[in-house]
Amino acid sequence: MYLVDTNVLILAISKQDPDYSFLQKIITKKQLILSVIPVAEFLSQSSEGEDMELERLLAAFQVLGVDLKVAQLAGEYRKKFLKQRRIQLLDYFIAAQAKLHNLTLVTNNKADFPMKDIKIISP
Repeated sequence: MYLVDTNVLILAISKQDPDYSFLQKIITKKQLILSVIPVAEFLSQSSEGEDMELERLLAAFQVLGVDLKVAQLAGEYRKKFLKQRRIQLLDYFIAAQAKLHNLTLVTNNKADFPMKDIKIISP
């Protein structure tokens, strides 16, 4: 199962390859999991047509929320990596969701995810 980062979601919904092809493949195989974090980031900059595309995905696939366990692990990740890299707090939450749900994180920004305990790929 795959958890997609915001950058992948944006490029895929705007039909840019390889992100679009990858998303289509995991949709067909029913292997997509969404997170409330990329959903919010996406909606903050999307058009009405893109919103409708996202709504179809939201209706068809599981969407992970942020709970206490995710927040605690995100805090641990941030404590560990904050001095080494400048990473947005939301990326720590996405990484924590991937870890706790045993998901492969799909991103075009691997440098934002220095964690060695999660699987990370690019489309």
